[in-house]
Amino acid sequence: MRNIRLHLFCFLALYLLFPKELPAQEISLKNKKEAQYAYNKGIQSIDDNLWVALEYFSAALDFNPLYDLAYLTRGKVNLELKNLNEAIQDFTMAIEVSSSFGEAYFYRGYARMNDSAEEIVHSDLNSALLNGYKQAHVYYYRGLYKLLQDDYTGSIIDFTEAVQLDDGYSMAYHDRGTAKRLLGDYQGAIYDYRQAVNNQPVFAQAYNNMGSVKIHLGDYQGAIDDYTVAIRLDTSFYRAYNNRGSAKYHLGDYNGALEDFNRVVQLKDDFFLVYNNLGNTLTKLNNTSEAIEALDKAVELSDDYGEALLNRGFVKELLGDLNGACEDWTRAADLGVEEAVQYLSECEQ
Repeated sequence: MRNIRLHLFCFLALYLLFPKELPAQEISLKNKKEAQYAYNKGIQSIDDNLWVALEYFSAALDFNPLYDLAYLTRGKVNLELKNLNEAIQDFTMAIEVSSSFGEAYFYRGYARMNDSAEEIVHSDLNSALLNGYKQAHVYYYRGLYKLLQDDYTGSIIDFTEAVQLDDGYSMAYHDRGTAKRLLGDYQGAIYDYRQAVNNQPVFAQAYNNMGSVKIHLGDYQGAIDDYTVAIRLDTSFYRAYNNRGSAKYHLGDYNGALEDFNRVVQLKDDFFLVYNNLGNTLTKLNNTSEAIEALDKAVELSDDYGEALLNRGFVKELLGDLNGACEDWTRAADLGVEEAVQYLSECEQ
């Protein structure tokens, strides 16, 4: 599943846990009371010590192995402690005890969001809703699942359900904006990114993405303004510096662009995209020797970076190295850069 969202947790690889039949049993009233007492102690311990809370929930289940809420809550604690397999097992046991436990389906699906068994994630999120757990975050994560599956229209439907249930849900607005952007609805995307920052004013990623949509619309100054806010909110946001530099480049502010691209290099010296931008900017400033160095670095970091090869070919041509230019254009054309093909005719003369 493609990782396009900064706020999705990265989980360890999972194994599939298949349901087991629970043995029929009667839980004594005394054991139920002991289980309830241990469960309550666990709830009281969550804020202070998750490991202690985990022990209490386990004790509750020792007294009452059919305590579905204890399985669910222990699963949530295991999630917080990064015990992913144990969490999934707990959510599965909660479902085995109570097959209509919508919240348990949701958390099992959520825990599996980065699992390869994508159809299982979708099934669990659907089951959560079908069993009455119709919370905004359930629609949000199902929308996120669809977004990661390139079902942009379906994701918009779910994100819309999420914001209708919770109009302050910034991430739902943000990701709906992303789905709209991917569908080419740029004005709709700007609206959603704006709603996201209205609800969460320190949302640097939303400002960055809003700026990138404005680039598509040719509003370079508006994009610069948004990128500047993103950078003010997060001074280490190297992608926002790179994007702002690109907008400045389009406006002919090559010195301003150079400053931003150099800042990216300081923050993230293995970010290969910036070296292509840096090379183009240095070429505009007639500094071809440093432009070649920057484009060399771009290709060194990503040897299949066709655009950098195309641009390096241009600079080599300026320097009179037609053979070197032709080599770069040939490689770029082999990588599918259509623009490189037209320049190869110069190599045949």
